[in-house]
Amino acid sequence: MASAPPSSASRINNRRMYNGPLFFKQGFRPFFLGAGLWSAVAMIVWLLYLTTGERFYSFGYLTPHEWHMHEMLYGFLPAAIAGFLLTAVPNWTGRLPVRGLPLALLSTLWLAGRLVMLAASIIPEPYHIIVACIDGLFLVSFALLIAREILSGKNWKNLPVVIIISALAISNIVFHLSILDWFSPLPVSQIANSAIFLAVLLVTLIGGRIVPSFTRNWMVRNKIEPLPAPLDQIDKTGFLMVGLSAFLLAFAPPTPLTGIICLLTAIVHLYRLSRWQGWSCYREPLVFILHIGYGWIAIGFTLAGLSMLFDEIPLIAAVHAFSAGMIGTMILAVMTRATRGHTGQPLEADIGTTLIFILITLSAITRVVSALGTAPQWGYTISGITWIAAFLLFSALYYPFFTKSK
Repeated sequence: MASAPPSSASRINNRRMYNGPLFFKQGFRPFFLGAGLWSAVAMIVWLLYLTTGERFYSFGYLTPHEWHMHEMLYGFLPAAIAGFLLTAVPNWTGRLPVRGLPLALLSTLWLAGRLVMLAASIIPEPYHIIVACIDGLFLVSFALLIAREILSGKNWKNLPVVIIISALAISNIVFHLSILDWFSPLPVSQIANSAIFLAVLLVTLIGGRIVPSFTRNWMVRNKIEPLPAPLDQIDKTGFLMVGLSAFLLAFAPPTPLTGIICLLTAIVHLYRLSRWQGWSCYREPLVFILHIGYGWIAIGFTLAGLSMLFDEIPLIAAVHAFSAGMIGTMILAVMTRATRGHTGQPLEADIGTTLIFILITLSAITRVVSALGTAPQWGYTISGITWIAAFLLFSALYYPFFTKSK
């Protein structure tokens, strides 16, 4: 005789029945801390190289620039994504979270990738494939894990998340194969750009839900109207336009038509953002920063479009609007809010959290401005220092939340 499915109360009790280390109780704890620390460490290494020209250890497997791109896009970024999804997916699917030993093993895979990328120079060249395999294992494992959770939970509306994470894992594999000269369909920098555009797609998809949702919640609590517009055809159109623009920027030669499409994409997302009433929540940085982070999508596609139409605008300015601007800002916005929400802290930004947001905004602005050719060396330095300060401050202020219960 088939047993009855567990009741809602039973599932809640199962979630609470965890006696392992607190640090591995929820995915955001190890991965948000890892993302914060590694982002700062990787930027310190890169900034020291830029300012002194010294290689503080041998970049035998990658050039310094390749290492910087890889560790920010396939090291730091996936850690932040993993922390968010491992915490959010159980709420989407109703399944138990990945925790305890499985979470510890997954975290170890990520850390092993970071260590092997640091130590790659001491591995003889014929065995560099070992570096690629160890580093690639985390994203492949994570993609399979998220696919299992979403498919098992029949959470079909989030199937695009599985596709994006799987594509990111493939992008990392292709990056390594290109470095090994086994398979080089595109220049390494172009492969790295594909990871940036996958992040843009993910923020468009998930950020497009949480930004108006969190804004609505705050406005309702504070009795402010009008509320953000509900999701509709405009939002679906915006996602499709990002997909088209990202594909053209990543894989097609630059043309005026691509420029026009990118500018139209920017306009749609500016309109989308305007419907979320962001100006009404400027008093709460924890909410307002989400709108700033999402706004970098429109800025990035504006710069990308202009770069296709005017030689004076370099495409790299758009790339950094997406990476330093959108990725850096949205990751800190989500990590601070999710951590506070899941550890019983007030959903309000204290002075330290507000300073984190100011620092990452300064970092993004100076990086994009320097990419446009205005005092590039000073811009790189200021952007790097403020980036490091933002993520170190996050790691220091939020460390107690990761290691202690409510």
